[in-house]
Amino acid sequence: MGQADAMNAFDRGAGSLCLDFVATLRDTSDQSVEMLSTPGDLAAWFELTGLPVAAGGLTVQDLHSAQALRAAVDAATRALIAGRQPGADDIRLINITGRHPTPVFFLSATGRAKIASAEPDTAATFSVIARDTINLLSGADLGRVRACSGCAALFFDRSPSGQRRWCSMRRCGEKAASANYRRRLAARA
Repeated sequence: MGQADAMNAFDRGAGSLCLDFVATLRDTSDQSVEMLSTPGDLAAWFELTGLPVAAGGLTVQDLHSAQALRAAVDAATRALIAGRQPGADDIRLINITGRHPTPVFFLSATGRAKIASAEPDTAATFSVIARDTINLLSGADLGRVRACSGCAALFFDRSPSGQRRWCSMRRCGEKAASANYRRRLAARA
């Protein structure tokens, strides 16, 4: 997938940076769709979310590190929302990744752009994601993290009632609403 295609395909509606990161691997009814297939896809996701990309670009090793972090965040989050203890290896990876210093940004002279104070490395960018995970999983709002009733994607429920069931109304909510409408129509006929 090219960078422009990747930026259009990424879903940023999960309500948290780390959950948006987990959403870069989508499960459909019969397969998983990898949104981070190349280092360029990872760079596009970083740029889309406002995270810095190292000036030298990203490597295949960076891509593998991202996929490993994503798997750890996904597994630990799903374990906790199901009331289970997360795996020690997942917690260890998140904690080790979160130890790196995060990038520091300043406003440019125009006040409308941000610039990194020093050349950020990929470990610093991953640290931002890991720290977001640590804050989400250890915070008081963990009870608002849900798995979609339609596709099982993780999302942070920011609805006032706290009863949201779908990752997005546009995707899974519409499918459920349409299926319910068709069932009601069939029952009347």
